[in-house]
Amino acid sequence: MRIAVMGAGAVGGYFGGLLANQGEDVVLIARGAHKDAIAKNGLQVDSHWGSFNVKVDVTDDPATVGEVDLVLHCIKLYSNAESFPTMKGLIGENTNILTIQNGATAGEILGKEFGDKHVLQGATYIETGIAAPGHIHQSGSTAMIEFGEADGSQTDRTEAIKKLFSREGMQVAVSTNIVDTLWTKMVSVGAIGSVMAASRASFVEVLASPHGEHTVRTVMEEIVAVGQSQGVNFPPRCVDGKMEDAIGEAEETQASLQYDLDHGKPLELDDILGAVVRIGRDAGVPVPASAALVTVLDKFKQGS
Repeated sequence: MRIAVMGAGAVGGYFGGLLANQGEDVVLIARGAHKDAIAKNGLQVDSHWGSFNVKVDVTDDPATVGEVDLVLHCIKLYSNAESFPTMKGLIGENTNILTIQNGATAGEILGKEFGDKHVLQGATYIETGIAAPGHIHQSGSTAMIEFGEADGSQTDRTEAIKKLFSREGMQVAVSTNIVDTLWTKMVSVGAIGSVMAASRASFVEVLASPHGEHTVRTVMEEIVAVGQSQGVNFPPRCVDGKMEDAIGEAEETQASLQYDLDHGKPLELDDILGAVVRIGRDAGVPVPASAALVTVLDKFKQGS
C-alpha cells in the first residue's frame, strides 16, 4: 500500500515512522519545525522496542502527494475543516481513510465529506509525545490501533489493513462494534486527560492528591452513563478496569490535551468531554463533574 499519514505528530508520526522504517511506502503530512526537522534529519523515534532514525517523505501540502491507498487520519479534530480541502487529491476510487482521532464522531464527519464507503473508524491506545521537532518518544508496551467497519463486518479491506499493521512495534485489532469501542476508549481519555489538564498535574500527582482518584472515577462513571443512554454497551467492570489499568501505568501516562494546553495550542475539548456533556444534558443524564472540567478548560480551547 501507499500510505499517507495526515497529521504526523506524536501518534501519526510514531505509526508512520514505524511503517516507513520497516519498508512500507509512507509519506508524512506535518507542519512547521517538526516537518522541517524530519526533512533535514529524518524522523527519530525512541520506543519500547528500541530507537531508530528513518528517512521518510514528508510534506506540509497533501495536494503534492497524489492518490494513495490508505490515509491514516491523525490530525486534531479542530483542524478537520481546514484540512479537508487539502486532502481531496489523496482520495481515489479505492482509497481508504482510517481515522484514529479522539472522540466518537470522527467517522461520521469524514463520511459526510468524502463518502462513507471510504471511511473506517478506529481508536488508538499509545503513550507517545513529541520530545523535540522531528523526535518522537513512545513509552510502554502498548501501541495499538483498533478499528472496524460501521456494521461490524469483516471485509477484505479490514483484513488487508490488519495484515499491514501486524508487526513488531504495534498491535492491531478489528472491532465488531466500533461505536462501543470508541465510547469505551472515551471513558479513560475523556476523564484522565481532562483532569490532568485542568489540574496542571501529572497522573501520578493526580493520584497523590486527596480527591484525585475519586474525581477521575466520577468522570468515568458519568461518561459510561451518557454512553449507555445512547445504547452503548460497555465491558463489565469498565470503570474499575480502566482505573486499574491507569493506576498501573500512571508514570507513563501522557495526555495530549495537557500537552496542547501547556504549549498554547487549541484543545480537543468540544469533541471529547465537551461532547459527553452536550449529549448527557440533551439526554437528561447528570454530568456535574464533567461539566465542571469543561468549564475550567473552556477559555483555553482556542489556544494562546
